[in-house]
Amino acid sequence: MITQRRFARVEIPLPVRIRCPGETLRGTILDVSLKGILIELEAPGPISDDCVADPLDVQILSDPDQTVLVELNARVIREDDRTLALAWSTIELDELTHLRELLQYNGVEEHQLSRELSELLDD
Repeated sequence: MITQRRFARVEIPLPVRIRCPGETLRGTILDVSLKGILIELEAPGPISDDCVADPLDVQILSDPDQTVLVELNARVIREDDRTLALAWSTIELDELTHLRELLQYNGVEEHQLSRELSELLDD
């Protein structure tokens, strides 16, 4: 089965830090788009109800020095034992610009990003 996605997903194996009330989670990006992110968590198991209920602070970090490249707010869409699917809750213009640059640097074509950005803003 072929799945047609509106937003290009890019595999960028960068570290991620997720802060929510009472805990900090760590993981690695499986894929990321202008719409959200899929993360493989370092520690297996369910996340707390507080993390699911509230928007999360997601930091995409450089590797290996752990400098914050992009920081966004997201909400949990789906979780299982090792993965967490998040959708961006709100994106400020600066954050969107950094995310777009990260995607473009990792192979997403400029015309595709422009189309997706237009769709994102129309939603």
